[in-house]
Amino acid sequence: MEKLQFPLKTVQVNDVVEITVGGENEETARYIQSYFTGQPSLKVLVDINGNIELPKVGKLHVANLSVEQLKDTVANAYKEFLLNPIVQVKLAGFHFAVLGEVKTPGVFDIEADKITLLEALGRAGDMTPYSEREKIKIIREVNGEREVLTINMTDKAILNSPDYYIHRYDIIYVTPKEIKQINDNIQRITPYLSIVSSLIAITVLLTR
Repeated sequence: MEKLQFPLKTVQVNDVVEITVGGENEETARYIQSYFTGQPSLKVLVDINGNIELPKVGKLHVANLSVEQLKDTVANAYKEFLLNPIVQVKLAGFHFAVLGEVKTPGVFDIEADKITLLEALGRAGDMTPYSEREKIKIIREVNGEREVLTINMTDKAILNSPDYYIHRYDIIYVTPKEIKQINDNIQRITPYLSIVSSLIAITVLLTR
């Protein structure tokens, strides 16, 4: 059986990246750390252009880099100031949204590197009896372009699908069944039907 591949965790716009920089030259390491406002690490936001800004080295383009690639990029940038720089990098937790026909829709942030579609739906209280389990939509941004995937949760092949693990910032939409939409429409018009019925009854009484 082919081994299931986890989605590669890459740096995205609006990510918060936590970076720690040190090196073998303790004096220079302390000098660099002094720019980190006395903290052991620095948290920086990836801007709309996919850049971060670090003390001494300025802006670095980091969007779509893996964690290891980001470490190498930062380490290379600090080689001018540090002897064999040691860099540690941590990305923000997992952020995703579950909407539609689930019990508790919302936006979720978890401290994890990966999460399955089933676990994500479980965070939202699971699907309701009115959910269209064959038409789960995943809205995903890939290289700046949004794509929509349709997942059939009744097909066991999903367990070996590359989409079994969701990506950070995915939006999961559980489509409601048509009967749910019909019931909602009936509930919306029922008060108006009662008012119309009352008006008709009053009109009949007054015209007798």
